[in-house]
Amino acid sequence: MQRPTRRRKYSKRSLNGCRTCRVRHVKCDEAPGVCDNCQSTGRKCDGYDMHRLPAKRQSLTFIPKPLPHLGWTTTTDERRCFSYFQRCSIPGLGALFETPLWSRVILQIGHADPAVYHAANMLGAVHEDSAANKMRLSGENLQRARHRFAIQQASRAYSCLWKRQTSNDPQFREVMLVCCLLFVMSELLLGRYQNAFQHLHSGLHIIKETQEHHRKLCLDDSLIRVFERLDIESSHFGPGTPFLFTHGRINDDLQISDVFSKMANVADVHRNVTILLNMGSPFLARCWPCSAAEIAAEYDELFQKQQYILLLNYEFQKCFSIFYRDLYNSLNHRDQGCIDVLQVQSLGQILSLKTCLIKGPVTESLTPEYRALLLAVQEFMAKFPDRPTFTLDYGVLPTLWVIASQCPDYAIRLEAIRTVQSWPHCEGIVNSNVITSMALNNLKADLRIPGQPDGAIIDAETEEQLSRFLFDTLNSSEQATKWSFIRGHYVLRGNVNS
Repeated sequence: MQRPTRRRKYSKRSLNGCRTCRVRHVKCDEAPGVCDNCQSTGRKCDGYDMHRLPAKRQSLTFIPKPLPHLGWTTTTDERRCFSYFQRCSIPGLGALFETPLWSRVILQIGHADPAVYHAANMLGAVHEDSAANKMRLSGENLQRARHRFAIQQASRAYSCLWKRQTSNDPQFREVMLVCCLLFVMSELLLGRYQNAFQHLHSGLHIIKETQEHHRKLCLDDSLIRVFERLDIESSHFGPGTPFLFTHGRINDDLQISDVFSKMANVADVHRNVTILLNMGSPFLARCWPCSAAEIAAEYDELFQKQQYILLLNYEFQKCFSIFYRDLYNSLNHRDQGCIDVLQVQSLGQILSLKTCLIKGPVTESLTPEYRALLLAVQEFMAKFPDRPTFTLDYGVLPTLWVIASQCPDYAIRLEAIRTVQSWPHCEGIVNSNVITSMALNNLKADLRIPGQPDGAIIDAETEEQLSRFLFDTLNSSEQATKWSFIRGHYVLRGNVNS
């Protein structure tokens, strides 16, 4: 005898129910504040979501199950965004140089602390939306579901932090610092630079206060190093100097050769290049916006500083060539990529330093160096076709900017612009679309013929989109006119007040 087919009892559930009822897969009565369903069964009602992601999600097919050790309830949307953060954001943020920060420290804290969990969800949502839009977000758009969801997650993170502000928990400072970093990353992707720098300065204040008044508390060293890197890089986007971390000279007790000779592995090379970048970046941020008259007024001091940093770079190159000759071929594919990027960073800084005091056309004798540098970048990119859309391993974009904005050979500049355009991504604070659009503006200004209208250098529609993105980005930032490479653009063309 054939058994009757059993039909599952259908119960209509509200899509707008409270978080607790949705996790339990039961119908919610949606009573204001606290639902009657939770109240009558003695459960804690976790409230209602302000915004939810659309039902159709194309980019993430995997919906992870709730982690069993989380001490709070999560929704499907939150798990999706945390999954994106874990599977897409984290691998890119530490793409080349191995660090425990993203894959272990922040991920571990995110599994244990709700504030970090919600801040990570914010970053995951914004990163996914930015990647889907070629990294061209220029502000918050409440018409986008992911933006609304990101605001909600930020609100939940703030709420969690607020509740613990009087806590004596020694780990709370590290939690705040991680949240600051995640907020910085999210705001940079949104193109809200003022907000990003406010969060950055909040994190730097936490580090400074901890180091001065709470020395017994240990902050993760890799976390501090990321804030140091962003602080140094931010000198190009503000007053021209880092807020907290300054690196003027190598310790006088050490010989320069001693600093760079000890290179036995990738970590040693990375550390030495970081020393050079930490010295060179603020100096370039100081020089690029200066007019010819300002350079002349301080020339002796600037020239001495320029030659000192160049000397360090040349000494590094001498030691690096030995490392490359003896060890490069024995490295694995990933480590070779690290070495390639570090070499690009050093060579890019050398060219920038050579030309930073020149307020006019660069001598044609440097063209071979620009060409060789562009080739080095292109070879690196060819080795790594699966490149991240968001990383903190900066070096490619600043180098391509130097080539695309300064090279005397216009054909090389155009090739550099197309190379930037081929990889839409962000390196820390630097967005490839900003670099592309600014470099196009520079090239068009140098090629302009009086009395003739400007023509498109690349695809006209793409050029218009990039121009609109640049306008929206700069218009949304009050400090944009102080960015070193933007002010430098107007200084070179005698229009400082634009």
